[in-house]
Amino acid sequence: MRFRDVRLSRPQQERFYLILVIGVPMLLLVAYFAYAFVLRDLWATCPPQCRSHDFQAADLQNRNFAGMDLRETNLAGTNLAGADLARADLYFANLANADLHGARLQDATLQAAALNGANLTDANLQGANLRGARLDKAQLAGADLRGADLTAATFERADLRDALVDDSTQMGNKWWLVWTIVNQPQAGRTLAGADLSDAALAGAMLRAAGLQHANLSGTDLTGTDLTEAHLEWVDFSQSVLDETTRIDPKWLGVWQIVNTIEQQRSLAGADLSKANLRNAYLRTANLRGANLAEADLTNADLRYAVLADANLAGAELAMASLQEADLSGADLRGAKLAKTDLRLANLRGTTVDAATTLQPNWQLVWELVNQGGSGRDLAGAFLSYADLAGVDLAGANLAGATLRDTDLSGAVLAGADLTNANLSRTDLHDADLRGANLTGATLQDANLDGALLNP
Repeated sequence: MRFRDVRLSRPQQERFYLILVIGVPMLLLVAYFAYAFVLRDLWATCPPQCRSHDFQAADLQNRNFAGMDLRETNLAGTNLAGADLARADLYFANLANADLHGARLQDATLQAAALNGANLTDANLQGANLRGARLDKAQLAGADLRGADLTAATFERADLRDALVDDSTQMGNKWWLVWTIVNQPQAGRTLAGADLSDAALAGAMLRAAGLQHANLSGTDLTGTDLTEAHLEWVDFSQSVLDETTRIDPKWLGVWQIVNTIEQQRSLAGADLSKANLRNAYLRTANLRGANLAEADLTNADLRYAVLADANLAGAELAMASLQEADLSGADLRGAKLAKTDLRLANLRGTTVDAATTLQPNWQLVWELVNQGGSGRDLAGAFLSYADLAGVDLAGANLAGATLRDTDLSGAVLAGADLTNANLSRTDLHDADLRGANLTGATLQDANLDGALLNP
């Protein structure tokens, strides 16, 4: 059998050369990347090449991994107690909830590693690189951190008791302070404004400490001694106390208010001065005669609360809800009520001064309920949702005023000019409207039961 001569045409030759010049190098490049990023790790033996391996929940107690490549390895929940991991590369490894009790990790690379919940009790971490590591809720009691780089590492609720550090240990200022508090007990510390949020301060000595404006949100304070501590404006939100925590009754009460939800709290006469009650749930609470001077009630829910005769001098009430609250007789001198919801709140007999911050419409409401509005020019005034029950507005000019959803029950509006006023859903029961000009006024869904009208 004879083979015929195969001759390629010129275009075929050009395509063939193009495949050789471009296709072959591309194929080699793909093969290289497949080896570098996939096959190399698949063919590598572990140990020593253990990168990205899955050891989750394995028993590797006392194993020797010294100097090995364990980058991105899954060691979550693994038993590594007593293991030798000195100089090992554990970059971005998952060691969450792993048992590393007594493990040797000196000079290891643990940068960005997940160590949250890990047991590192008595572990040797001398000279280790832990930059950006997550050590939240880790047990570090007795761990050797001398020379370790813990820059940007997080220690939320981590136990740092008896951990060894020295001048070469690199750690954020916040966590240095936490380490100092738990390892160098001292009464009367000056910690005003300190950020101690989410710290593990269980059993710490903070007796008579100056903690004004400190952030203790999310902090573990079980068994902590806070007797005689200055806790004015301290943020206690989501902090943890128990029956062994020693704290003055006033501040225990503040902690309870901030961290629990309870209807109709009985707080009449309570001393809550200078307390941080931001976002507190005090709806329907009885705070009659309570001392809330200089308290921070920003964004607090005080709807329907009884604050009659309460001392709110200098209190911060920005964005607080006081809808239908009883503020009669309350001291509001210097109080900050910017953007405060005062819809249908009772402002009768309250004391204000030049330092009291009230929005213009509520300032006007205060004037009307405390000084009367007979004969006043209130044309175009915005008085919606105001509690003006029983107020004397006889002969007042309320032309074009907005009185929608306002309580004017029992009010005297005799001879008042209410032309084009908006009185939709206004409560006018038992109001005196004799001689009032209601031309063009909107009275849709208004309550006129018992109102005195022109015959």
